[in-house]
Amino acid sequence: MNAKAAVSMLTIYLVAYVVVFATGYYVTLLAYMFLLSPVLLVATVYFVLSDTTHTYPELGEGEEWGYSDKNKSELGVF
Repeated sequence: MNAKAAVSMLTIYLVAYVVVFATGYYVTLLAYMFLLSPVLLVATVYFVLSDTTHTYPELGEGEEWGYSDKNKSELGVF
């Protein structure tokens, strides 16, 4: 599963949770959804961190991580 799918599914799940909570019905379902939410959150974090669909260049000797879409001169801070 890629990161976009995992985040989308978790977002849909959380919206469903809010809808069930707002209606006040299905208290048992709400409790089960609440208990399941940390597991889904940890799984989503795992899928996002292990997603390999994008390749990033390896850092060279003496290089530090930074934004690859901007040059240092464009930032205007340094």
